[in-house]
This record gives sequence, structure tokens and C-alpha cells, in this order.
Amino acid sequence: MFDLQKFQDAKFKENVEEIEVKALAPFFPEGEKPIIKVHALTGVTLAKVKEAIQLNRDIGALIEGLVSNNTTEKVDAIKETMGISENSPDDLVRRIAILQYGCIEPEMSQEVCVKLADVYPEQFYFLTNKILILTGEGKSLGE
Repeated sequence: MFDLQKFQDAKFKENVEEIEVKALAPFFPEGEKPIIKVHALTGVTLAKVKEAIQLNRDIGALIEGLVSNNTTEKVDAIKETMGISENSPDDLVRRIAILQYGCIEPEMSQEVCVKLADVYPEQFYFLTNKILILTGEGKSLGE
């Protein structure tokens, strides 16, 4: 039987992994290993990731309303910079949020995650897969 008290008393530590991403080496200081540090998502951040798809749609509509007097090109440019589009696959929107919440060093904004997905898609998917694996493993039991 599950020991609730033992679970409640247990100490946990965050599941963190340093990942070498050689393709990103040109963007690190010379001689420094191209390391991206990621961690498992928590229940709160996982919920935010799950909400990202709807939020993506809501923000897109909000931007259109705010800049309705501007040209369609300006609206589209703002949305593209933020990675917001009705045409964006739900998996991409979800993974942008996963990387944004799961990356420790460097901290990545939504815009950086969007650009990484665009210019280095394999590395983007590799990093988000690692974050999902860590999340699935949960936190580690502490000493």
C-alpha cells in the first residue's frame, strides 16, 4: 500500500540536465561548451503549457483588435515575431511553451523559442523532448 506519510516526509530535488547542443556553438563565447540547462516542468508549468494553445489563439485575436487600424502586414509581423498564428500547429505552440518554461540557462523568451524552432528545428525538438523526459521522471528523491 502507498505510504502517504513517507511520501509527505520525503525530500525531493529538481531534475536538471545540462545538454550540449553543438549546432548552437557559434552563439557561445569562444572555447565555451554550448550547454543548455533544462529541468523538468512542475505541475503549474505543465498546466501553463497545456493552456498555451488556447492562449495563442486568444492573444492573436487580441492583437488584431488592438492594432485594427494598422495594416494586415503589421498585424501579421507582430504575430509572427511572437510565434502566434492560427496556422501554427498545436504541437509547435505547445513545445514553444515547454522550452520557455523548461529552460534554465539561458532563460528563453517566447520570441527566442520561436526563432530557435524556426532556424534550428532539430535542436528545438531535441531540447523539448529532453524536458518532457525529465518531466515524466518527476523529481528525484533527495538525500
